[in-house]
Amino acid sequence: MKVLACHLRDFDADTLIFLRQLGIKHVQFNTPTLPGEKTWSYSVLRNFKEKVESYGVDLVCIENVPIKFYDKVMLGLPGRDEQIDNYIKIIRNLGKLGISLFGYHFVPTFVWRTSFNAKTNNGARVSEFVLQDANTSENKIIYPARTDIEIPDEQTMWDNHLYFLEAILPEAKKSNVFLSLHPDDPPIPMVANVHRLFYKFENFKRFNDLINHPNWGLDLCLGCCSEMNGSESVHQFIEYFGPLGKIFYVHFRDVVGVIPDFKECFLGEGNFNPSKVLRHLRQVGFDGYITVDHTPIVQGDTQWGHRSRAFEMGKLQGMLDMMTYDDENTTLISK
Repeated sequence: MKVLACHLRDFDADTLIFLRQLGIKHVQFNTPTLPGEKTWSYSVLRNFKEKVESYGVDLVCIENVPIKFYDKVMLGLPGRDEQIDNYIKIIRNLGKLGISLFGYHFVPTFVWRTSFNAKTNNGARVSEFVLQDANTSENKIIYPARTDIEIPDEQTMWDNHLYFLEAILPEAKKSNVFLSLHPDDPPIPMVANVHRLFYKFENFKRFNDLINHPNWGLDLCLGCCSEMNGSESVHQFIEYFGPLGKIFYVHFRDVVGVIPDFKECFLGEGNFNPSKVLRHLRQVGFDGYITVDHTPIVQGDTQWGHRSRAFEMGKLQGMLDMMTYDDENTTLISK
């Protein structure tokens, strides 16, 4: 397993140098700020990749495009076929550039939080979700989501997602690009009058059985799994999708509490044991990228969270090193 730096959006040379100094060699950009109103051209992506990699890191994953690139697809609106064609162009361009991991979500109302004023045990600030508050307030995450359309039934969203995947997966296979689905966050059936799909294990299993395609799998966000039913859900996902080779990369974060109310936290303070989860991932054959995803907001940090991310990535690096040591020295340790 390899530690991946994520949630980069704008190109920043200092951050790339910082990551290399920490020994991080692989990066992911999430909804990168790139020119393009409907799609990203090959030249735009090529120039961006070359610029990033000139600092000694590999750009191995793009996660998410702007919602405006495929909002009509998610909502089943006129114009969705044009958006699918533009999405396919991105897939082909990523394939040409050797960027094989392409993360996506199918949530037009996006990630939802009710507050950023919760605290960890030691006072770092974190986001939280309280279902009762969500029913009476707006999303505290400022993002250009679509909240003007109502889709109150799950089957409509299911059909929209299937229509999308059936159109793009053949192109993904040709391009050697692996579409990596992020779970719905928070994992509840509906937000802002739009039904969600991937809020429970059974729906992931059902869709995997239905689509049965080697280029479709999971961006396994352990935080979202933990929000469902704590440690039990985390290990359920790993146990089922790991042996199938359907975990393409992992968001390694956790929360305290489960739906209807939870708050984010540092690794080791939440619902699951991070060392046990890493061992489980190893046992099911996962050897891909893991990233810390969201992190608490600590004193004096930057907007991206250089301090807290360095702390959490260091934890992951240490746990991985110790796990490798244990594997190589089992006999010695047993004595």
